[in-house]
Amino acid sequence: MNTSSLINQVNESLATLGAGPFMTDSSKDTETGAVVTGRLDGRALRIEFVEEGSGDGPEKGHRVDVVDDASGENLGTGRGDSTFADAISSHNWGGTVEALKQLG
Repeated sequence: MNTSSLINQVNESLATLGAGPFMTDSSKDTETGAVVTGRLDGRALRIEFVEEGSGDGPEKGHRVDVVDDASGENLGTGRGDSTFADAISSHNWGGTVEALKQLG
């Protein structure tokens, strides 16, 4: 999976909030998508891109989770029906940035 374009979209969303960028350390493909590790505002995070469902087409959903590496806490989830780009667009990035502030 080409995660660089997805991370670019994540960074565009963060930039509209005056946050970021998410600096990528590594990326690995998984059975259901990909996991990208990196740092946002000095905090180690992973962004998980997960394909859900069993079929092709509309019944296959896409999920983007942002997880704090230290605590394992999910800092936000976005869901899209047809693409990861839809899931990134639906993600509440403002909520994720606020959750990061709360973690210190």
